[in-house]
Amino acid sequence: MRATTTALANATTTFCIAVDHPALPGHFPGAPVVPGALLLAEGLHRLELLTAVPLQCQRIESAKFLQPVAPGATITATLTMAKGTQGSIAFYVAGTLVAHVTFFANATVGH
Repeated sequence: MRATTTALANATTTFCIAVDHPALPGHFPGAPVVPGALLLAEGLHRLELLTAVPLQCQRIESAKFLQPVAPGATITATLTMAKGTQGSIAFYVAGTLVAHVTFFANATVGH
């Protein structure tokens, strides 16, 4: 995992979902895509590891999945926390925004 941080409230990590991940079989046989829930869960997990802050997502305000993500694709997840408990994660593949999620976390992260 390659990761960078600019502040505790902002972080970026890069990861991929393996082509043999157990969530993929049956998720569009013949043309597999990464399920949105897996994309979000993996992104949150990686960002929590990076920032050492348990975000504990309590509620998703909005989730927009703009393009399918192929297994094995390199995904960049960028976390932005507003002051307090609201945050957002933007997911990119090859520089293209593929998903954007706004959520409320149990952890309070300030700038």
